[in-house]
Order: sequence, then structure tokens, then C-alpha cells
Amino acid sequence: MRDWDRYDRQLLALLQEDALRTAEDLARDVALSPSAIARRVRRMREDGTIVADRAVVAEKIGPFLSAMVDVQLDRHALEPVEQLLRKLEARPEVQTILEVAGPFDLLVLVVVANMDAFNAFADAMLGSDPAVRRYETRFVKRRRKFTTAWPISPV
Repeated sequence: MRDWDRYDRQLLALLQEDALRTAEDLARDVALSPSAIARRVRRMREDGTIVADRAVVAEKIGPFLSAMVDVQLDRHALEPVEQLLRKLEARPEVQTILEVAGPFDLLVLVVVANMDAFNAFADAMLGSDPAVRRYETRFVKRRRKFTTAWPISPV
């Protein structure tokens, strides 16, 4: 793993806010030339520091139903759990999978069109999977903040 200097950290923080900013635009906030910025950003893409650029779409294209699903595994045998994780990762409804500590083993954020779609997802993915002991669902009433940005601090 390499060290990221303050310029890299500044660039990463700014690009997490808006990945479409040009090197010329970034140079207004980072004390480097546009060509130096372009080289650094290209290097961070090549070395895997920046893994993707995505559009964050407004909820107004919905409606959507978001559910936070706590999953307790029945067995912690590696292969059944890995099969479940692969199935969940492949589903477009699954936005996030977190392995957590506590009474549950996984926290899965699921986004679907409506309750019928959620029930179909839950029955197919969780209710019938032998690796799942039980699951509990909390439905999101309102999303106040949503980000995928890491809190990058200066060096």
C-alpha cells in the first residue's frame, strides 16, 4: 500500500463530491498544475485507489422502498455463507452488504419498487436459503443523508 500525500487526499475528497470535475477545475482548489492533477488522478485509477465513477440518481425517478435487513446466519460454514453472499451480490436490488458484529451477522440494504417486490426478494433470497437462520427488516421512512464518500482527512 502506498502513502497518499495531501494533494492526493485533497483530490480524492473533491472527486468523491463530483467525479466530473476537470483537472483545470480541480487546480482551482488544489495547488497543483492541471497536468500534475491529471497524472495523479490517472495513477489513482490505475492503482485501484479510485475504483469507479458513478452517477448518483435522485429518488424522484422512484418510487422506491428501502429496507435494512438484519440477517442471522444458521451456520458459519464457509461454503454455504459464501454461496449466499454471491447470490446477494448478484442481485441489483442489493445496494450494500455489511458483515457486522452482534446478534446478526449481515446487514443488507435492499431497494425495490414496492412491498410485493420486497416480499418476493425476501422469499427467494433469504426465506429459502439454508444458511439463513432468521432475518429482521426495518423499512426506511425517509433518507436524510446518502453518500458513498469516505471521510478523507488531510495528512
